[in-house]
Amino acid sequence: MKSILIITPGFPIPTAGACEQDRLAGILQCKRLGFNVQVIAKVFDYKDKEIIKKFGRENGIKINLVRYKFQDKKSIGYYIKRLLNPKYWDGSAYEYFDEEIQDAVKRAIKENRPDAAWFDYTYLWPLYSIVKKAGIPIITRSINFEPQHFLEEDGNYVINYVKFLPKVFSEYLTAKKSDILFSITPKEQKLYKKLFKKTDARNLPLRNLHSKLSNSRLIKDKPQLNAFFMGSTFNVSHNRRALEFVIKEIAPRAEKEMPGKYVFYIFGGKIPEELSKLAGDNVKIAGFVDDLDRALEDMDVAVIPSLYGAGMQQKIFEPLCKGIPSVVSKRGIADYPFKHGEHLLAAESADDFIGGLRELLDVSLRKRLSENSIKLSKKLFSREIMDKTVKNICGLSSRTPEKSY
Repeated sequence: MKSILIITPGFPIPTAGACEQDRLAGILQCKRLGFNVQVIAKVFDYKDKEIIKKFGRENGIKINLVRYKFQDKKSIGYYIKRLLNPKYWDGSAYEYFDEEIQDAVKRAIKENRPDAAWFDYTYLWPLYSIVKKAGIPIITRSINFEPQHFLEEDGNYVINYVKFLPKVFSEYLTAKKSDILFSITPKEQKLYKKLFKKTDARNLPLRNLHSKLSNSRLIKDKPQLNAFFMGSTFNVSHNRRALEFVIKEIAPRAEKEMPGKYVFYIFGGKIPEELSKLAGDNVKIAGFVDDLDRALEDMDVAVIPSLYGAGMQQKIFEPLCKGIPSVVSKRGIADYPFKHGEHLLAAESADDFIGGLRELLDVSLRKRLSENSIKLSKKLFSREIMDKTVKNICGLSSRTPEKSY
């Protein structure tokens, strides 16, 4: 039996967002494919560690939890140490210079030498030298191109450009040291190949999307349609900005130009109260729902603007997997082969979104988009496709240990 060591940030239980769903699906996928799985993960003090340990016992997965140190109060010496060494400037990466997690990786390799090491996210590179010295292939899963994501989320301020440079350095080191680098979108795969020409960059979509696939969807001819926008949490700036766009621009214009034709539902956690207060009569704040799949059965149209943010946004692709006719931001498709007018309606401006909603009043168009989006989603995101991609890569042969690094 092949053995794989998975090193991941905060253990993905509970699975609140798309990134946690992706990482948990990856752990279970490796187990399902027959690998002997070890996991080393960070954990916050407030997390229920017994639930995580129970998950490990029930699935036959050895889990080693290491607490996050950045929670602790910092001394002046901490900041001086980081300032004096450029390797420590990326705060996300600095956490993995921690002696406790370095020792955990060394111990895992010594006690049960894996055939491959899988790293979730590109800022775990401080651990790579341990794995490299043992001659174990490194597979890295990128959730986004972090420098771009950071600037888009936090803004183009001078101080952020200073922080941007260490994140570029992290991406460079990760690309250089990884045997395989999995992007999460074809767009980011092209970027990795362009920036780091010697890197074996391949693409692996969100690994939990197969659970969202439908075989068909009943498209109803109704005088009034239920449209929706969703985000895992609106604490995330790109989700908040998109929600603001829906509430302030799309919903009011839809009611003015197509009176009574659409009701907009908002799904997701931590919806800002100030935005809720701005919602018109044609906007229903559903918030977090326990059974989202059931709630989406009553929806007719997805309206998913993506104004910025890197990576693969599940709020765009989940409706497509379910066959929900969708108007989405063109940028959010990230070079996946969904075409305007065939699988979805692509939009770039408020006018485009309103135009798309007007087109979707046509039930025959909604039926065609639904059928086509399901068909393409199955080709791209099925469990069989995901399993084949990961199984082929995780079967990498071990390399000769390096004498020095």
